[in-house]
Amino acid sequence: MTLPNLADRFAFHRATPQITIDEYERRRVIELGEWVVARDRIYLDKCFWIHLRAARSLAPTPPGASDLLDALVAGVSSGQLVCPISDVLFLELMKQSDPATRGATAELIDELSCGITLSSEPTRVATEVAHFLHANAGHRVHPLEHLVWTKVPYILGVQHPVATAFPEHEQVVIQKAFFDHLWEIPLSTMVRTIGNSWPLPSQFVDIADRLNRDNAAHASEMKSFSQVYRDEINGVLELAAPIAADVLHDMAVKALGPDIQPSEEEREGVRRQCLGLLRAAVRKPAGRRALRTLQVGALLHAALRWNRTQKLNANDMFDFHHAGAGLGYCDALLTDGPMHALLMQRNLAVERDFPCRVMSSVEEAATWVQHRIA
Repeated sequence: MTLPNLADRFAFHRATPQITIDEYERRRVIELGEWVVARDRIYLDKCFWIHLRAARSLAPTPPGASDLLDALVAGVSSGQLVCPISDVLFLELMKQSDPATRGATAELIDELSCGITLSSEPTRVATEVAHFLHANAGHRVHPLEHLVWTKVPYILGVQHPVATAFPEHEQVVIQKAFFDHLWEIPLSTMVRTIGNSWPLPSQFVDIADRLNRDNAAHASEMKSFSQVYRDEINGVLELAAPIAADVLHDMAVKALGPDIQPSEEEREGVRRQCLGLLRAAVRKPAGRRALRTLQVGALLHAALRWNRTQKLNANDMFDFHHAGAGLGYCDALLTDGPMHALLMQRNLAVERDFPCRVMSSVEEAATWVQHRIA
């Protein structure tokens, strides 16, 4: 739904006061998700966006870059495909120090992504957990693939303005109209507005150093890849268990009323039960597919730990998050050679759960896209 101007937005929202801001946001997300999944989704990591930007500016590029760019532009223009981004791609874009190349990359992303991004990774994980629990409780649910997309202004999460000078009903109108306004803002406008004042340094350097120390300290305990994977998946599921417990509490409140106030001991019991439920789920293909972002992350960290000679760096952390986004929700993942090699390791068996074509060759990617749009 696209309302032509601000006055029409306000008029529409004043006429539908029964729709809360949360429900309105959810409707827009589902509408967008239905649009996205009707197309082939091709996820490009930073290096491929750089290749395409160079091809557009006629700078030196790897063989096939111009063909890939032409094929992607044609596929997007014809409505056959889309190239969504993610929160980690946005963070890498904002790391580019040259405003000219940063702006040129953003304009290319606007064209090929149609302004579409996956929701932030924490939101995506919470959505996967909630969807899994609701589906297994017998509730009618939308396909997960309809629930994880948003527009780039909400790439790091959604916040709504609070205007206390207005009555509550008018605040909701303002919030929904503001949501519509931001929904249409392109990435290139965001990048120009932010300029060089991006305030968030990457925490991945510190995280990589800590993980390397922990891996070295426990290297002697690793007996098999399957054991290392179990350690990794159990660790991330411990972080997901409180999310699952909150979801179950919300479900109980909706079913039984708001008076449910479990004790802390009862809450801890539910968290332990949720952890057991999630661990049982990932032993099966359907569970791994449902909790796909956690599954991909656990596999990649296990592969890195199992290769005792490899050290993790900050760029690896970015690449891991790219892989989680691409494998989980796209038809193709275009990434660099080392990540491609890592994902193709027999131990990981990513093709078992994720029907996503992984490519690092620009020429191969160009040929693949050309065939998809033929």
